[in-house]
Amino acid sequence: MVDFYAPWCGPCQALMPEWKKMARMLNGLISVGSVDCQKYYSFCHQESVRGYPEIRLFPQKSNTAHQYYSYNGWHRDAYSLRGWALGYLPQVSVDLTPQSFTEKVLNGKDHWVIDFYAPWCGPCQNFAPEFEMLARAVKGKVKAGKVDCQAYGHTCQTADIRAYPTVKFYPYQGTKVNVLGEYIDSRDAKGIADLLNEKLEAMENKGKRKKSRNKDEL
Repeated sequence: MVDFYAPWCGPCQALMPEWKKMARMLNGLISVGSVDCQKYYSFCHQESVRGYPEIRLFPQKSNTAHQYYSYNGWHRDAYSLRGWALGYLPQVSVDLTPQSFTEKVLNGKDHWVIDFYAPWCGPCQNFAPEFEMLARAVKGKVKAGKVDCQAYGHTCQTADIRAYPTVKFYPYQGTKVNVLGEYIDSRDAKGIADLLNEKLEAMENKGKRKKSRNKDEL
């Protein structure tokens, strides 16, 4: 992700602290850089940069510098820019249907974290990139799924979903998983990931205590 800027340009100066904040938030997911077009004028001209700041995202598998996406949003704050950029990353979470929700989440043998959402809901759209960050953070430990409550109202009703988005954790503990799951009161990827890791650790310790108790009885 590249910011083509000029040091004398007011909006560029306003963007800089937000750009740095965004870079920290995207650390490890998307590489972030900037080009001073006053210093490298002919390069920027060659890249058809016509105004400043010009924000472009170059996809990973792009063979040429000409394949990029330009940011045309009104808001140039760190969160808006991050949300836009994350939208171009491949999806890690799984879209679930009533059938796959029952088979994989309720009757499966994995831990799941689920985002119950509605396509028309603004906060859901804002939360979507955050949930993708969460899916990446817990990959290998907890699977991440999404349920569209407009399309699958009955599934969401059964899971007692009353607002969108709602995040629930469905831990696998050796038996059929409860359809109500565990409600998670957070919309922050890092906060939810920390919470899930705590829960997994507690479950692991409980399992260890149970095993050692069984050994003592033997």
